[in-house]
Amino acid sequence: MPFELALLALLFLILSLLVGALVRHGLKGLPVPYTVVLLIIGLLLGMVQRAGLITDSAPMLTQSLALVSDITPEVILYLFLPTLIFESAFSLEVHLFRRMAPQIALLAIPGLIMATLLTALLAWQWFPWEWSWALCLLFGALISATDPVAVVALLKEVSSRKRLETLIEGESLLNDGTAIVLFSLFYSMAISGAASVSPLNVVLDFIWVVAGGLLVGAVTGVITVAWVGKVFNDPIIEITLSVVAAYLVFFIAERLHLSGVVALVTLALVFAGTGRTRISPEVAGFLHHFWEVMAHMANTVIFLLVGILIAARVPLDQPDLWWSLLLLYPALLVIRGITIGAFLPLLRRIGIGLTREKALVLLWGGLRGAVSLALALTIAVDQLLPREVADQILFLCAGTVVLTIVINGSTMGHLLGMLGLNQLPAAKQATVDRVKGIVTDELHQLLPNLMTHPFLSRANWRQVKRNILLQERTVDEESHLAAPSALGLACRRRLLETERQSYWAQFDKGTLGRRSTQLLVQLVEHALDGDAEIGPRTSLQPLWMTPLWLSWGRRFPLLRPWANSQLYRHLALGYDLARGFMEAQVDLKSHIRELAPDTALAQRLAVEVEQNLSLAEQHIHQIRDRHPELVQALETQAASRLLLNRERTVIRRQMGMAVLAEPEAQKLLEAVEGRMHKLQRTSMMEQPDAERPLKLFPWARRCRESSRKALHDALVITSYGDGDLILEAGTELGSIGVVVEGSVEARWRMAGSTRLKILTPGEMVALSVLESGQAQASYRGRNLCKIGWLEVQLVKKLMTQDETLMGLLSEQLQMELTRPGVDEDKSGPG
Repeated sequence: MPFELALLALLFLILSLLVGALVRHGLKGLPVPYTVVLLIIGLLLGMVQRAGLITDSAPMLTQSLALVSDITPEVILYLFLPTLIFESAFSLEVHLFRRMAPQIALLAIPGLIMATLLTALLAWQWFPWEWSWALCLLFGALISATDPVAVVALLKEVSSRKRLETLIEGESLLNDGTAIVLFSLFYSMAISGAASVSPLNVVLDFIWVVAGGLLVGAVTGVITVAWVGKVFNDPIIEITLSVVAAYLVFFIAERLHLSGVVALVTLALVFAGTGRTRISPEVAGFLHHFWEVMAHMANTVIFLLVGILIAARVPLDQPDLWWSLLLLYPALLVIRGITIGAFLPLLRRIGIGLTREKALVLLWGGLRGAVSLALALTIAVDQLLPREVADQILFLCAGTVVLTIVINGSTMGHLLGMLGLNQLPAAKQATVDRVKGIVTDELHQLLPNLMTHPFLSRANWRQVKRNILLQERTVDEESHLAAPSALGLACRRRLLETERQSYWAQFDKGTLGRRSTQLLVQLVEHALDGDAEIGPRTSLQPLWMTPLWLSWGRRFPLLRPWANSQLYRHLALGYDLARGFMEAQVDLKSHIRELAPDTALAQRLAVEVEQNLSLAEQHIHQIRDRHPELVQALETQAASRLLLNRERTVIRRQMGMAVLAEPEAQKLLEAVEGRMHKLQRTSMMEQPDAERPLKLFPWARRCRESSRKALHDALVITSYGDGDLILEAGTELGSIGVVVEGSVEARWRMAGSTRLKILTPGEMVALSVLESGQAQASYRGRNLCKIGWLEVQLVKKLMTQDETLMGLLSEQLQMELTRPGVDEDKSGPG
């Protein structure tokens, strides 16, 4: 009996995931790649369905396999690739990908073009079917792209080298764009029978496909990340947006005939880069786990699907196809070797370089998979080429996919072992061994207390030691195979990675801002890419200096208020950078003894960390002295976030102990997170402060609170830079001012000399305007300062309503008219 198509598809999905779980469980501890076994099972299922062996005994399964064998290539591309490619690119280290981009682009663009031409030449000369040159180029394009699905799945199982994994993964992610544009061009040539192709058309089409995909991915990424940044700790919304963006960007790019893969990679890199500080810290780990599960399920289904498709569709009764396949597989390995060898001198000099051993892994890792098969299926489904030609291409492509995955995939682990690339480098292994020794020492220190514990004293402690593999450290167990310089470099790199993690931890706690986190992480990654120097970190100083564009902006009167406001933000960023940097250096200091291979290096590293601390302390003290209001606002915000985080942790712990029921706890958590979200959306200088009116007008303590509040609410705050002229003596004015932050220099002539007074927060500016309508002194900004201006008419109105305020302002005015201060001609500039 026939079954509903949706029901058959659901059955295949359920059985695929069940088979995947059984295979994964059965392969625990075995050096057999998971994806290779799935492909073989898929081939067997396809053969069984093709032979009709289960038609009568399992009709529903038979129909389900038949439905899968008739799947269109668009389903493979649109359903599976967004998940697999987004997850793969999202898990990349952005700074490492950026550093290796020249190598990746070299392999993915000119490398694939060379492989396409060589494969086309092979097909033209050796295949027995007299294909046209356009058809040979078409076949070369679809068979030359290393498939991201196959390669990524393989490397996550057997590779322990992050840089090598990034290189192969990056190439396989990006060369799909090159392959698809070449495939589209040569496919139209083969259909129309064109005999030649214009190199200019190839170049223009490639630029359009790649650049357009890059633009679509970047725009979508920026919009999505901005939206995610406005969501606070809502995993449902944030994860849903990432899924929607991944599938939508691929759909849009492909509909516009652009590279969907390039768009996806760009989107994922935006999420992994700038998006990391936009995603709620509480959701970031959950988001990564979600995409890992999605990619695992997609990998499971797609490898079974590919196996079934190959077994069900390819012609098996033509000897010339088999002979051609036996020729093609080794020839493709030779072509890939020629391609890598041709670019090897350049690959060694750019990016991170490339050793001979890694070049061999790169050669052997050129697997073909679902993308090549989907392109071959496109030819078979479209029926625009002769059926015989379509069957030949499908057979050769499917056979290559099977051979590369089964042979190359199953032997990749052995190759890595032979080349010594399946283990950590000696220097890194020495660091790991040192940490293991520290763990062993701590366990030995813990044992005496456990052995005397009233509920553990009767345990068989010899068996306990065997169970946990605890051994005595009779000698230094650290590796002596690595050179001292390599050990030192590995130690420095570990410390820098610890420093980077400290910044992310501070961001998660809410004590470090988004922009500060990005900049500090970038500085660490720059050090990791270079000589891994810990200090002195002089690269921080340019971030603290006033940008040139701000200095230029302050020269123009119309731009000066805006430039001063931006300068104030720059100072806030500088303080946040310095404070976060200091906290990371303190963390770093505590790890030096554990990670340093010798005492001499530990002492040098301690000196470098102290230099970093001294550098940051100087900047912090400078800002604290000159801008106490700014520091207070920053620390108020950080302290508020810390306490709110702690409050949320306590509520969750009470819920876990069943002291609070989940509904009641959830209400409390929602209230806390509401306050956290409000704090996040409020600018640090906009936070309400009940004591602010009193701080701004300390001389007005005795007047009415309503008067102080009215004065505070009426303030129009303007920023001034160091040396900016605020008022010239004799200027007619309709406002008086109060110093809100920083300090102001007041100068006036008296008895033939120039008098100077430094006005600090709370002191009045041009109070004489109340009496004469003119400023009696000249005022200039000192460092960066802020002045709040009050309309004279409003002040006079408040004075008539509050006699105390009138008396206080009269006292202030008298003080200004008596001109206290110092004789600048004798004391020098203030």
